[in-house]
Amino acid sequence: MFRSRVRAAVLAFLVLLGGLTTTALTAAPASAAASCAGGVSVYGVLPDGRLTYTTIDPDTGNITHIVVSSKTLGFTAKALATLNFNTLLVTSTSGVLYRVDVVTNSSSLTFNDPIDVQHGWTHNLLSYDGHGHLYGTTSGGSLLQYLVSATKPGTNQIGQRREIGSGGFTLKTLAAAGDDRLIATASDGQLISYAVSQTGTTYTRAQLDDAGWQSFENLVSPGGGLYYGKNPDGAMYWYEDDDPADGSGTDIAYHLDDPVASRGWTQYLLSADPAGCTSATPVKPLRSKIATLATGEVGTTEASCDKYNDGCNYGANDWCAMFATWTWAAAGVADVPRSTWVARGLGKWGVDHGLFKYRSSSTHGSPKIGDWVIYGPPDGTTGGHVDVITAVHPDGTLTVVGGNVSNKVTRRVIDPDTARSGADNVLISGYVSPPGA
Repeated sequence: MFRSRVRAAVLAFLVLLGGLTTTALTAAPASAAASCAGGVSVYGVLPDGRLTYTTIDPDTGNITHIVVSSKTLGFTAKALATLNFNTLLVTSTSGVLYRVDVVTNSSSLTFNDPIDVQHGWTHNLLSYDGHGHLYGTTSGGSLLQYLVSATKPGTNQIGQRREIGSGGFTLKTLAAAGDDRLIATASDGQLISYAVSQTGTTYTRAQLDDAGWQSFENLVSPGGGLYYGKNPDGAMYWYEDDDPADGSGTDIAYHLDDPVASRGWTQYLLSADPAGCTSATPVKPLRSKIATLATGEVGTTEASCDKYNDGCNYGANDWCAMFATWTWAAAGVADVPRSTWVARGLGKWGVDHGLFKYRSSSTHGSPKIGDWVIYGPPDGTTGGHVDVITAVHPDGTLTVVGGNVSNKVTRRVIDPDTARSGADNVLISGYVSPPGA
């Protein structure tokens, strides 16, 4: 479960007996490398069998439209895939694949009686990539691909079954993020991407994150590097992958303090319209460069750390600040305080330049990849420590890389609420953002 890491005044998304209500939340425009035609469209199935339709502003994460059907599906749904704006594929617990044609989703949500398309569909998860390919997983851990040859397919228009892989796809969630591109989570918290070849015979697996994603019950994507995850307490969070094709998670932006909704998403199945967004030309962000540089130094010992600043291997300096400033300078950050060799001095520099974000019980400081983590008050004195953030996980934990940890560059996962470090064993006071990032 997520810890409480959202503001008190967040978007309310309440499932009521007669429908859904929402209160808008103003947020600063985001910077996803995505191009979206209108809002992000998400369909859902409530426990009582009703359907929901929600649109989300891709730039702010705000809900802009909600409707709920008065009619139920008439069967217990097991898996859901959105083919297009008004066509759904839904499987039942008895293995029947139904097509659901939506009549309207504007002022109300209405749909025709589900059409029995095929039998034998016992898949745990389903997702459609918007380019003719329907993907599903089996209880045995296989990933299957089907060719969908019509916008509203009948009995003979879903076929050409291919087994992409067997045994290694015991996944918790699955979403199509583009043409033959999948995003998934595992029960151990991994975030994984899969790129399937055009022939459907091979695939490339990339681990985007190694922890923190286990809380999500549902993960959906409209494409364009936008991901939306719903956790068991009904909160919906959103993420932006600057380059969803690069096999790296270091360029994923998190919005833990600005969720789509902090509660109310009681749908047990969710699926996004896969044709909603496309990827723009990716730009390797500054924050990603910092994280990549920091991670590449893991294992470097004090004996070899002169590259971070002259004199760091003489034992007279606690060289964590030297390492932190080196990562920024090497990534191209201008005006880095390279002469500041005290960790808490970097915090003071951040305060003086308006770049310091205090970690408090209410805001948690919104840490981001590439930020410096400052242990101890940002007052320029000694006794603290500084790390570089290389990953921000959905459960609130951080992956950090720091110099002079056991006399070497070390990578570890921390809880920012309880983590302590430095000669004085102090808590985190806040974070310093790279200028211009």
